Amino acid sequence: MVFADRAGLTPAEVTSLTCGSPDDPSWTAGREATLIRMVDALHDSSDVDDELWRCAQELLDERQLLDVLLLCGWYHAICFAARTARVDLERGAPRFADITAA
Repeated sequence: MVFADRAGLTPAEVTSLTCGSPDDPSWTAGREATLIRMVDALHDSSDVDDELWRCAQELLDERQLLDVLLLCGWYHAICFAARTARVDLERGAPRFADITAA
């Protein structure tokens, strides 16, 4: 996976991101699990509940929190535009969805 390799993700982490949960043993740092929970919540409901937000505030500063929110929003905007415009997928480009749990 091109971007996974660049980000330094292990095969177990990639599998967890596609088929697992923030509670998987791949995520040893509480910060990683919290980020995954935030991204999942934003994807599922476009919101982060108060408890998760407080937890995130303990681990991230205001700029980092804003970065997470904007990055998730920007990703969704790009996906909406690309799908609606029927942009062809790049041939041969790896996809997270191609990863299955071992």
